[in-house]
Amino acid sequence: MKLYLRILIRYLLVWGVAAAVLLLVTFLLPGFRFDTTQPHWWLTALTLPVEFALLMLLLRPLLVLATLPLNAATLGAPTLFFNGILLYLAAVLEPAFHIDNLPLAFVGLFLMTVINTSVISRLGIDEVYPFFSTILRRIGRRVGMKPRPGVARGLLILQVDGLSWRSLMRAHRRGRMPALSAMLGLRTHWLYRWQCGVPSNTPAVQSGLFYGSRRNQPGYRWYDRAERRERSASTAADLRECERVAAESGGVPLLAGGSCINSLLTGGAAKCLMTVSAMRDSERKRGEGEQADVSLFWLSPYAYTTAVLATAWDFLAGMFWQGWSRLRRRRLRGPRGVKPILQRAMATALLREAAFFFIEQDVVRGVPVIYSNFVGYDEVAHHAGPEASETLATLTAFDRKLQRLRRLIRRSSPIPYEIVILSDHGQSPCVPFERLYGATLEEMILELAGRGGPARPRPINDIAAVAVMLEELRGTPLPGASWLSMQSRATLDRLADERAAALAGEAEPAEISVRVSGSLAHVYCRASSRVLRLDEVRSLYSGLVEGLASHPGVGFVLARGDRGEPLVIGREGMRNLATGEVRGERDPLAPYGDVRIWTAELTRLAAGEDSGDLIVNGALLRRRSVVTFEDQVGTHGGLGGPQNDPFAILPTDWRTAREDLRSPEALYAHLRARGRQSAMDNAPGRA
Repeated sequence: MKLYLRILIRYLLVWGVAAAVLLLVTFLLPGFRFDTTQPHWWLTALTLPVEFALLMLLLRPLLVLATLPLNAATLGAPTLFFNGILLYLAAVLEPAFHIDNLPLAFVGLFLMTVINTSVISRLGIDEVYPFFSTILRRIGRRVGMKPRPGVARGLLILQVDGLSWRSLMRAHRRGRMPALSAMLGLRTHWLYRWQCGVPSNTPAVQSGLFYGSRRNQPGYRWYDRAERRERSASTAADLRECERVAAESGGVPLLAGGSCINSLLTGGAAKCLMTVSAMRDSERKRGEGEQADVSLFWLSPYAYTTAVLATAWDFLAGMFWQGWSRLRRRRLRGPRGVKPILQRAMATALLREAAFFFIEQDVVRGVPVIYSNFVGYDEVAHHAGPEASETLATLTAFDRKLQRLRRLIRRSSPIPYEIVILSDHGQSPCVPFERLYGATLEEMILELAGRGGPARPRPINDIAAVAVMLEELRGTPLPGASWLSMQSRATLDRLADERAAALAGEAEPAEISVRVSGSLAHVYCRASSRVLRLDEVRSLYSGLVEGLASHPGVGFVLARGDRGEPLVIGREGMRNLATGEVRGERDPLAPYGDVRIWTAELTRLAAGEDSGDLIVNGALLRRRSVVTFEDQVGTHGGLGGPQNDPFAILPTDWRTAREDLRSPEALYAHLRARGRQSAMDNAPGRA
């Protein structure tokens, strides 16, 4: 009885807020008014929200489905247009309420949506028992993944891309993440530092975390000697090859039988949404619930509205910060202008809201293992800095979602969930190589090798997850082949073709390929089908190795000796990683901390089939900052500073040991061992 009473009270609160907001908007907009000459006109304020909701319930799904791909390409502009028409139609049905014209209906709808969403969010009634959410959850349970019998506890893994332990602690001390602080304060979870290894980027770490193997993971960009072509983690086919190698070399996939949301690799999940390696995979069948969740997101008034408003807010905030930086004459890295800021807003807000909606659907279904990556912090930190105010604001937005998820698990999930929060790597403050020395690393290498000439265009600053979001909706089948659906698909086709053309437009050097991944770079002689030894590189390019190793912007160069042993060459000395012998005045690995850890990591990196003939690491500067080979103020990929120092928040009763945190492979084994009450014991895996 108490439960039904609580539901009734919440419905009445939502209804009351909608009526009050309607009255408020009539005072703000002159052409948006009640006819007070009508008897009982004030009752219209109570009935109009109900009529509008009924029209949305009956007509909105059909309108949204007709323009589903175009909604993705235009951030829901067609749906906003139809919502305005529905509000105008509701006003026509009510003689005591008038809207002068259709454009005014759009303005009124916008104000009502902003105020209504803000108020109910503050009251904490937005995610509990709303009418549409209840309907969508019931539909989701029927058409989505079903809970596996015998699963007593689920595992929910939330990844904050690029957040170091150091930056998390600073956000915690500043009160930016109260929900996370509460988890630590209640001692249900402990905060740990762990070693992500080298390269410190998402594809490599996800390979180790999902499969327990980082075999042949050179970086975000690399050169495939066997195929004689360049590869990038922004390309789905290249990531599928990485995942295939990891799956063949590793153990049972961590996410087997579960869902993977907003990721580069699938982790063997049965259902994948906004996952790059699953994009356009002709050999992979769409998992149960994938199509349903994408459609339900655009059908949900609250989730859709929140996503659009959050994206618009982040876009305006990005424009403000760009203007503020120009006034302060502070140089921002990366492309400027409206389109890059819109793309960033989609990464920080639209993808976050969509990911939360998909997680919510899986939680109420009881999906045994759920993983989602939140990329907003990493994207903003690259161009504003790891601890800038606008960067830390993304953590506050994530923390609000975390609090809502915890409430949802307590109230609506059929099984309890163990919550794990971690980052794949950190970000180090950095200074671009080109800014310090007037040329890019590639230009300097070509000059040292005697192969001077114009370098190719810089790598595209591509947010792969945004492209996948568009692709996810682009691949959504629609009932029938209406003119609207055809035009919608044509729009997304053009966007995809533009991106493909831009990626294909990266011209290649004739002989030397330099593949940059933040503060790490691989140098290849494209004429060779195998890794060259140090003496071979010296004979081909006299002075290249010495010039690189002695350059102040280079921390060290990793090469192979006569017998294939990995050698770390610095300005003042050289270390043989196989024997531990150090020659010269100074060990080049000494400034980076625990030499044993980095010896093992660099040895593994040097053994990769597609690692460069030379591997260049940016110099370590003062205050834990590094030199990066891209145009950024926050970087990762190599060795040095907080980029190698991510965090993990794990349940207290897991009794995590230091050995469980020494590498992605060790953390994979720990998650597998401690999560045996979740889907991992019940999912089909390899023998």
